[in-house]
Amino acid sequence: MISNRPLPPLMQFVPDQGRLARRQRAAQLLEAVIDEQIEPRLAINRWPEPSSEPDPSMDCAYQALWHFEADEDKQKSELFYLDAQLELLRQMSLALKQGQDVPGHILALYRPRGKVRFFQETAPWTVLPLWGKRAWQEAQAIWQQALHLLEAKR
Repeated sequence: MISNRPLPPLMQFVPDQGRLARRQRAAQLLEAVIDEQIEPRLAINRWPEPSSEPDPSMDCAYQALWHFEADEDKQKSELFYLDAQLELLRQMSLALKQGQDVPGHILALYRPRGKVRFFQETAPWTVLPLWGKRAWQEAQAIWQQALHLLEAKR
């Protein structure tokens, strides 16, 4: 249930003001999701644009927000899962609000395999062949492992 409370003042668009400003904006979005002021999808859509320098903490928080949004059904059936996700979002929010890096144990949970892709960066049809190639390579590796296991049992 989304509350009718007004959004915090910085929830409006903020021009690029550097790494600290992006992290503080992300922290505000995470807090608003935690407090049920906005839905995760809205926070994802308002996420600060990435800078030219990679920021693993921002990428991690973005990934965690996507997971939180995608796991809505699981959250309804498993309250412990919801509590765990909310606690991770709180920890990320606190670190980002202070301009610090997200703790290492959280970075390990939400480490993307490749670069986090924001919608405004690349058209999906340009990366689909790469995804297909990667999926094919992973399927081949799994098949090879299965063959080795079968041979080992003989």
